[in-house]
Amino acid sequence: MVLHPDHDYLGLPDYEIIAELGRGGFGEVLLARHRILGRLVAVKHIPAQALADPEAVARFRREAQALARVQHPAVVSVYDLRLTDTSAVLLMEYVPGESLRQTLDHRVVPAPAAIAILADVADALGAAAAVGIVHRDVKPANVFLLAGGRAKLGDFGIARIADAEVFRTRDGLLTGTPAYLAPESLLPEHEPDSRADDYGFAVMAYEMLVGQLPFRGEGLSLLGQHGFVTAASPAQVVQGFPPDAAEALLAGLTKDPLQRLPARELVARLRAVPIDAWPPPPPPAGTAQAATSTLLGQAPPARVIPPVPRPVAARPARRRRTPIVIALAGSLVIAGAATVTVVSTQAAELAVVAATVTVDPAEASCPNARYVFTARIATNGAAGRLRLRWLQPDGERTGTTAVDVVKGQDPVTARLQFDVTGGEPLRGSARLEVLSPQRLTAAPVQVSYRCP
Repeated sequence: MVLHPDHDYLGLPDYEIIAELGRGGFGEVLLARHRILGRLVAVKHIPAQALADPEAVARFRREAQALARVQHPAVVSVYDLRLTDTSAVLLMEYVPGESLRQTLDHRVVPAPAAIAILADVADALGAAAAVGIVHRDVKPANVFLLAGGRAKLGDFGIARIADAEVFRTRDGLLTGTPAYLAPESLLPEHEPDSRADDYGFAVMAYEMLVGQLPFRGEGLSLLGQHGFVTAASPAQVVQGFPPDAAEALLAGLTKDPLQRLPARELVARLRAVPIDAWPPPPPPAGTAQAATSTLLGQAPPARVIPPVPRPVAARPARRRRTPIVIALAGSLVIAGAATVTVVSTQAAELAVVAATVTVDPAEASCPNARYVFTARIATNGAAGRLRLRWLQPDGERTGTTAVDVVKGQDPVTARLQFDVTGGEPLRGSARLEVLSPQRLTAAPVQVSYRCP
């Protein structure tokens, strides 16, 4: 069924428009079907107000023709380009399924799967660079996942083909997504090249493997971090992160484009890390409860409801675990705790600087024990809301706790009370996970319980 019968302005009589896929500052993206062949295509329409002068349009035509010559399985194919005095219409391969952004928001991507996706994206960037194409907006939303763990890079598009004068915003501002924008892109006379794509690629790789962006914030604060702040080492953010992988990611985020690690070399160094050296994947960014997330490529686990046990005489009592999560304001002196630090800048919004955890075995006598874990969360002193949860010693995660922080409140204290009863031994660790305003995982604190 045709969604809108009045798309004559597109100049596509051989196609029927069946859905709108998206809309933004540079136009609209529509799903269309060829009336005879039945092939589905994505139609990107750019209105006249997004076009620059005629010379720029001519340059864009040449660049679009070059992009159409990029025949690579990891690049979304370009089928046709139609330019008029009032608009540009690009017909592209339609890739069903979800984007990497959607996947990262709802699923955990283990390191081997993440590196396979990154390898496809790096190959796509290399194939485009070979014909002079610069993407200028490498980010998870422009990576599309296929069955079998492969990926395609799309939206080279219209506003980002390698000449900043071809397409621009109405205000003449630079294009690209701030969270993935290379530092040199902020320079007034900068002409983008493949090294800017390498930077955006490294930001995306960091996000996939570490579980958070290297820089957080908005507006000038975020752009300033790209230009002047060194990203936290992944080894500081994630316990057990491979040092070689951390070094490679930071090399990809180098401020100087001449010293920056290219995307393909970054993938090669990540692949050189043994599979068993990677820690468990970080929790997905968009889920409040880890129990609702699944690994990429795996079906959600079936929910198992255990049978009600029959009473058995003289049998030792089963262990009962009772977690209690408490969030407190104020300051607490903590000694001997491991610390995870994230480089941050003072900004109007709340930011987490570091987190430490200690444990107090308040009652450790058999057959009952109580462990009180205390987290001290250092912030930049701004007001906002923290979202956090605990990984308990029994391997279960608590629900998400929201803590409202007033301006000047630093540090913030959170506690987990964990009770154990019965004769069954327990050995595990508790770990604090800060979910927002940025992701941070504190080093785990070990406990051991045994009844003689």
